[in-house]
Amino acid sequence: MSSTTPAPRQAPSLARSSLLMASGSMVSRVLGLVRNMLMAYVIGTALAADAFNVANTVPNYIYLLLSAGLLNAILVPQITKAMKQHADGGQEFVDRLLTACFGMLALATAVATIASPLLLRVFAASLSGRSYDLALLFAYVCVPQLFFYGINAVLGQVLNARDQFAAFMWSPVLANVVQIIGMGVFVLVYHRQPDPASWTQPMVWLFGGAYTLGVAAQGLVLFIPLLRGGFHYRPKLGLRGYGLRAASKMAGWAFAALVVSQIGGIAATQVMFAVRANHPDVPGLTTQQLAFMIFMLPHGLITTSIITALFPRMARAANDHDVPELRRNLVQGLTLPAVAIIPATFALVVLAVPTVGAMFPGQPLGVVRDIALVTAIMSIGLLAFGITTLQQRFYFAVEDGRTNLKLQVLLTGVQIVVCLVALVGTPHYAVAIVAFAQTLANTVAALAFVANAHRRVGGLSLYHVTRLYVRLAIASVGGAVVAGILAHVLYGFLAPRWIVHVLVLAVAGTAFLLCFVALARVFRITEVDDLLSPLVRRLRRRSPAAPDA
Repeated sequence: MSSTTPAPRQAPSLARSSLLMASGSMVSRVLGLVRNMLMAYVIGTALAADAFNVANTVPNYIYLLLSAGLLNAILVPQITKAMKQHADGGQEFVDRLLTACFGMLALATAVATIASPLLLRVFAASLSGRSYDLALLFAYVCVPQLFFYGINAVLGQVLNARDQFAAFMWSPVLANVVQIIGMGVFVLVYHRQPDPASWTQPMVWLFGGAYTLGVAAQGLVLFIPLLRGGFHYRPKLGLRGYGLRAASKMAGWAFAALVVSQIGGIAATQVMFAVRANHPDVPGLTTQQLAFMIFMLPHGLITTSIITALFPRMARAANDHDVPELRRNLVQGLTLPAVAIIPATFALVVLAVPTVGAMFPGQPLGVVRDIALVTAIMSIGLLAFGITTLQQRFYFAVEDGRTNLKLQVLLTGVQIVVCLVALVGTPHYAVAIVAFAQTLANTVAALAFVANAHRRVGGLSLYHVTRLYVRLAIASVGGAVVAGILAHVLYGFLAPRWIVHVLVLAVAGTAFLLCFVALARVFRITEVDDLLSPLVRRLRRRSPAAPDA
């Protein structure tokens, strides 16, 4: 059946696109917290948790290696080109590209599943005995997630290139629902199982299978919005003659950059395992991952939503050689997330303990404080982490993989050097040092990127950007002081139980927000009003009309 030329699509507004994605991300993050609370209850934070987390991380690492070269570097820029250059709106090109992607994912998944023992030795060389046996069982169940992560990413990038953003950001909601149901069933049947020696194969299949089934649902559900949007996938082989030689070079650079990135991640993991092998009672990988999950809440909710919506715009501007538009997109990427990310940074630093305590009930106060310390250190680098995300999307859009690789080498080099300090430092603070390595490395790379992009696009209004950052930081400091005093007073009168953590977070968090907004008005930070105005308008529309006098 021949394809008809589609009508030109008008890109939705950046604010609307970001809001749609942020709403999906918010629901997903809340459900993810529920899932992780159940997981923490079932397996705790000790060796059983490490066994599952390392096995569940393997498909993520491999997927990231594939997605760097194949998805981020090729799909959105090449699909946006094809939609403009081909009479069928790029339908046949995308059909062929998807077929190649699915075939590669199936092959990679089969090889990775067979190679699970070797992969575990790479990612967790310090695991041994029953912990290693349990991790291997989990790996055989979890590694097939790779195929479905890939499907989700491939179809999501096609949707993004077509300016259909909502479904991609809402699909993790389905995964979380499936996984929560699986965790709930596990709790009802097997209760808590923190000891690796107590696990049986049916337990592994239920616990790990729930995660894999959720990831499968997350990927496959995206076929529905594609069909509804008028895209009908038909498998077609062959990509010769479609101008992908330049794109394949870009994919190679991007792949090399993520290999370098994963070297840094593996080094950090091995450092934490090495320290814990000699000191089993100190914080380890699970502490780092729980802190990272909190750290990713504002990043995923705010920065990812905005930059995902900006990426197709940057790709179109680069294809059209529209430097002023590219410059405008970059400034938006530097400023729009900062309006929420900078206050979120200060709030997370000062309210780390109640945040962790509220999110992970049942944890001893010492564990809560360990996770809180790592969370606070990571949170200092939230803005820089977002800027390095913008960096990757910018260089993918302009098809300059070489510069992106150089900046990634810089980031990873700094990260590894600082991580090595954990091997000779106080063992209890090894994970905190790894967190500091992440923050410092992203900060250095972010500064280098901004300097390079400033030269490349003929200026980035850095005075305006810096002035905004400083005013947001001053307003945030005021909110942090008030919130910190309130939290200290409340903890002075109340024992640190779960309900108390929730109360402190609610009271001090509200005080922070009110104080920040008030100071933003004093300093005339109009960007904050722009951020809040859609919510205020929506609340006003929903409020009952005032009675007539």
